[in-house]
Amino acid sequence: MSTNTLSTSTPNDSHLASIRQTIANFLRRCGSQYTDVEIDKEYYCECCQEAINRGFPMDGKYSIRAYMEVGVAIAPSYAHLPDHAKMWMCLFTAVVARIDDMVLQGEDITHVYHFNERFVNCQSQGHPILNALDVILREITCFHSPLVSNFITVAVLNFVSANCLESETKDMQISPKAPFYPEYSRVLSGIPDAFGFFAFPSMLPIKEYIQCIPDLRIVINHVNDILSYYKEEIEGDTTNYLSLMAASRTSTKQDALREMIEKTVQAHHNILECLRPCSEAYDTYVHFFEGYIKFHAALERYRMKEIMAEMSSY
Repeated sequence: MSTNTLSTSTPNDSHLASIRQTIANFLRRCGSQYTDVEIDKEYYCECCQEAINRGFPMDGKYSIRAYMEVGVAIAPSYAHLPDHAKMWMCLFTAVVARIDDMVLQGEDITHVYHFNERFVNCQSQGHPILNALDVILREITCFHSPLVSNFITVAVLNFVSANCLESETKDMQISPKAPFYPEYSRVLSGIPDAFGFFAFPSMLPIKEYIQCIPDLRIVINHVNDILSYYKEEIEGDTTNYLSLMAASRTSTKQDALREMIEKTVQAHHNILECLRPCSEAYDTYVHFFEGYIKFHAALERYRMKEIMAEMSSY
């Protein structure tokens, strides 16, 4: 999707400092007080061995090995779940991250278009990475009820469609007459329902947390958008969600960032209040959210050490 109305100038030091301060303040408002986080090397080796045991591609052209750190980094968000469930989420996260990049790089896009059809018809995907996702997704009923499994499955199938959509709309100019389109696209591509529903223990009745799911979608997607923005500005990325949001509103990215932060902080506190009557659901979200911040802190790509340093100056 095109955002050619936006500036692509190199950000100066004061602009980057302002972004760091804005993000640091966002974390403070959400009650986050974390410092350095490192990838658990022992668990990384365990996850890699599990992927090898399952026959997932770990070497060569289709390898997911470079994405295993992403999978391991998400583990703290699901540390409250049984080990086999946490492992499933680590492998799932690594595979979908690999697919994201595969499509971005224009690799084997034809196979991606046929994933949902082949999944529904129980056919081989004919592609090592997509086969891995197929295998993982079919296991979801081992972890959750049929209803929750349905929500997660649909979210993943929509993620695949979103990747195809991104391929077909990469030159499409964002219209200010369609201000909700970027959010629609983000919900499809971010898989928030999969990451969100999976966080709640399987034995917890869905009625205890279903009403917070719309807010949880916002938190999962936009915490990532907010914490990605600093490194994306350094890289000169003009195709991220914030850029699309700004283009659709004919506003600046700074204004879009402030709007997103207000929306996300409100969603975070909405969830806390919504889940407060059920201690298990409440504690689950608190653990998930803390782990989600750690996920970003553990991966160097987000440059969180620089942002965390800004927090210490408050």
